[in-house]
Amino acid sequence: MADFKRLGYFVQIAELGSLTRTAERLRIAQPSLSRQMRILEEELGVTLFTRGHRGMQLTETGEALRDRIAGPLRQIGHALYEVRSLPTETVGSVSFGMPPTFVSVLAPDLAARLKKEAPGISLHIVEGYSGHLLEWLRRGELDAAILYGPTPAGVNATRLLNDELVLVGQGNVLLQRGELRFRELGGVPLVLPSQTHGLRIAVDSAAAKSRTQLTVEIEADSFQLMMNLVHRGDLCTILPPAAVFREVTSGRLKTARIVDPTPRRQNFVAMQSGAQSPRAVIEVERWLRSEVARLVGEGVFAGAHGTDEM
Repeated sequence: MADFKRLGYFVQIAELGSLTRTAERLRIAQPSLSRQMRILEEELGVTLFTRGHRGMQLTETGEALRDRIAGPLRQIGHALYEVRSLPTETVGSVSFGMPPTFVSVLAPDLAARLKKEAPGISLHIVEGYSGHLLEWLRRGELDAAILYGPTPAGVNATRLLNDELVLVGQGNVLLQRGELRFRELGGVPLVLPSQTHGLRIAVDSAAAKSRTQLTVEIEADSFQLMMNLVHRGDLCTILPPAAVFREVTSGRLKTARIVDPTPRRQNFVAMQSGAQSPRAVIEVERWLRSEVARLVGEGVFAGAHGTDEM
C-alpha cells in the first residue's frame, strides 16, 4: 500500500510541475523526493510522470490518481489538524476559492482579519471564475468557494448575498445619467465573460427578459483583461459595484444603475458535499460572512441584499 506522505508528495509535484519547486516548498532534498516518486510508481506498477525539460508532467494515469486522491488527502489532513488542536484553538490550512470580483474587494481584509483573530488558520485564496471554482471544489482541490447562483448541485451551498450588476465604463454618455433601462444597452459595445460563466448568465437572462440584443464585441475570461479594455475607454462592461468600488471612488471609472430589469447575481458559499467540514473551514466562513456584512453596511456592495446567516 502506498505511503500517505508519499501520496502527499505526489499531489504537491502534480500541482507545481517541478521537483525543484516542490522540494523547496517541502524543504526536503530533491534526490530524496525523486526517489519517493520512483518508489510510488514501482508500488503501483504505473508511470505517473513524464520527465523532461518542461518539468514533471502528469501522464493520463497520473491525472487519474490525482483526481481520486486530492480530496481524500485534504480531508485526512484536516482531520489530523483537528485532532492535534483539541481542545485548543482552531488550526489548519484552508483553501478558499473566490471569483475575481470578490478577491479585489474582500480578500485583503479577510486575510488580515484572520491573521489577527485566528492566527492558527493558514488561508490560501484561489482566484477563478465560478465554473472553474465549482470543478475544483468537486475534485477536492478546494475546501470551500464563493459561487454564483443558481444553487450548484453536488455541493453544500448556502446563500451569501444577492448583488446588483451595473454598467461600468469611462466615456459612454449613458454613464452620465446614473441610471438607464436595460434595453438601452443594445447599442453599447461591451466586453463580457464567455457564456458559461455565472456573471454572463445573469446578464444574458436580463437581456432575454427585456428582449435586448447585446453588442458583445469581446469575450474575456480574465477579469484583469476586462478591466484593461474598459480603462482604454472604448468598451463598457457589466459588473457588481463592489468589483470597481476603488476605481469609481478615485474617479477612474463610472457606473450607472440598470433597471427594467435590474440584473442581479446570486452568490453562495459552497463546501464539498458529503464531508463534515473541518472547524478551520467553518471558522473562515464565519469571518467571511462577517466581512461581507460589514461591506454591505458600508455601501461597498451597493444594491446588495445579505442573508440572515451573516
